[in-house]
Amino acid sequence: MGANNYLMGIDAGCTTVKAAILSLEGKEIAVAREKPPILHPAPGRVERDMESLWRCTREAIIKALEKGSITPDEVLGIGITGHGDGLYLLDENGRPVRNGILSLDGRASPLVKVWEEDGVTREIFPVIGQRLHACSPSSILAWMKREERESYDRARWILFCKDFIKFKLTDVICTDETDPSASLINVTTRRYADEIFEALDIEECKDKLPEIIPGWRRCGEVTPKASRETGLKEGTPVASGLHDIDATALGSGCLENGQMIMIIGTWTINEVIQDRPALDPMRLCQTRIYGAPGRWLLLNADPSSAANLEWFIDQFCDHERLEAERLGVSPYVICDGEVEATDIGAGGVIYHPFLYGSLDRPTAKAGFYGLAGWHERRHLLRALYEGVAFATNMCIENLRRVTEIKEVRIAGGGARSRIWTQIFADVTGYPINVPDGIELGARGAAMCAGISIGAYRDHRAAVRKATSISWRHIPKSESKVKYSSIYSKFKDSISDASHIWEKLIK
Repeated sequence: MGANNYLMGIDAGCTTVKAAILSLEGKEIAVAREKPPILHPAPGRVERDMESLWRCTREAIIKALEKGSITPDEVLGIGITGHGDGLYLLDENGRPVRNGILSLDGRASPLVKVWEEDGVTREIFPVIGQRLHACSPSSILAWMKREERESYDRARWILFCKDFIKFKLTDVICTDETDPSASLINVTTRRYADEIFEALDIEECKDKLPEIIPGWRRCGEVTPKASRETGLKEGTPVASGLHDIDATALGSGCLENGQMIMIIGTWTINEVIQDRPALDPMRLCQTRIYGAPGRWLLLNADPSSAANLEWFIDQFCDHERLEAERLGVSPYVICDGEVEATDIGAGGVIYHPFLYGSLDRPTAKAGFYGLAGWHERRHLLRALYEGVAFATNMCIENLRRVTEIKEVRIAGGGARSRIWTQIFADVTGYPINVPDGIELGARGAAMCAGISIGAYRDHRAAVRKATSISWRHIPKSESKVKYSSIYSKFKDSISDASHIWEKLIK
């Protein structure tokens, strides 16, 4: 490989599309970001226009090439990752059937409740390794069959976010093992599970499933049309790609049994690498396929993470945004400073970070508790940071019941904040390693591209060459003791508030 050879990773999350150009050593050469509009056509429904997603992806690719002064022939291969769950449907002509449905969507909640009561969830759990949730693709398909039959019948292909982008680049329709393991795959065999479609009365969907090509295998190449639209070189190899939680774990260097990656993004995703499928007898943790041979994930996740901070800044932080603009920094940097200047416990304020509900508590709502007239905005910010850390620790407690956690790493937007990552260490009690780099999902996707073209011999070689640790947080003894008491109050407050949540939805 020459001195000017690079890989590209494309990461299409729930809020932002990123195109990153990386060296074979994993160094970020250039990153460009675009934000496709998020649509809320009705309460609890979260969608995006698929062509807008592709337009933003094209623009991000073009800008990344320009920012890095990279010529198209210097890009050896492309890997793609995207948010998991949700649904992206194409018709027989390769056109979107409807808007894409994001993983924050809750339209199928009533169906999921019925399946829980009827025992369907318990029946299929040993096959798919997880409970069905409102955002599960199978749940959305079942809802669509009942409530949006025209779209259901028009669909020829059932795809995930990254698969749609991959199709636009290559004209190839396929998926990998990781995305459909969100309720469509037998976690033991790593193949589609016929039992699911029969149990949920969506057997018509079996013929609409794409071919499974492992994420580190080449699935196609950039077409002439995509080359004209993006500036990429025609014929550039494209790897099948991964669900973003897998790509982020790989880009963080997690490959061995017992390693945990804590992803603080739109969701809080806490996942432990396993060398065999491990099922949670309480059905709180999910078992999914990891994007490497002979590896699985045991995960506990909730939409109670950094999206709370983004919402808070958008709605209440005009001052911080103006100050950030004046200083030429991100508003998040200003918020970090305010949090650091506020004592542990936020002056007695507790925050429930459930703006988008909760997987284990479908009726959950967000809220600040314990407010008094003397509290300032910085107390609310500190409570928000701590509330997200507490909700994350509840996920980790579920994981510890099932498996051993040997090492913890952290990724996602929240990992860029040193004060927030220290709070996570103090609340969880684990030393936390922060991987080098920012766009770790894009890096993981690019690593798959590198494996697919032989730039790396295998996953372990890719991890050795392209990942490293930037710094480490050690829990502070005094802070850990304080947080133990506050965390207990946080859990009690959730129990108390749950009765109010039930009344608010009636």
